[in-house]
Amino acid sequence: MDTVLRIAFVYFTLMVALRVLGKRELSEMSPFELVTLLMIPEIFSPALAREDYSMTHATIGAATLFTLLFLTSALTFRFKGAERVVEGKATVLVRNGQFLERNMQHERVTPDEVLTEMHKSGIEQIEEVRWAILEMDGKIAIVPSNTQRVDDQRKA
Repeated sequence: MDTVLRIAFVYFTLMVALRVLGKRELSEMSPFELVTLLMIPEIFSPALAREDYSMTHATIGAATLFTLLFLTSALTFRFKGAERVVEGKATVLVRNGQFLERNMQHERVTPDEVLTEMHKSGIEQIEEVRWAILEMDGKIAIVPSNTQRVDDQRKA
């Protein structure tokens, strides 16, 4: 019965903590935030396995982690400089149909990855791309050089 109570305690503690973070926060997690949340099982595991009979240490550890996550989120929302430090910034990979090799090497993005995203956007040739931007969330945004052509394809 002790194990059931410990797991229920962890469940409700995490439920409350995730609820406090908010819906928007969970849907727009950066890779850093996701990795941070993946640390939660490591924090609670000794308490659940009874290596440490006190749930207090695990609860304090998780609360500290969630507090730091919340504070980091608040700082990045309030201060753009903090956002750049924590989340990085967008990088242009293609400009006016030309790969920017230096940026692509820096971000470790291959031309094939850009081409794949182009094809998903309905663009066949690199010359049709005005901008390809690696966003802060790791996705590649494609801006066609002729938006009318893309709109025509979507209508068809």
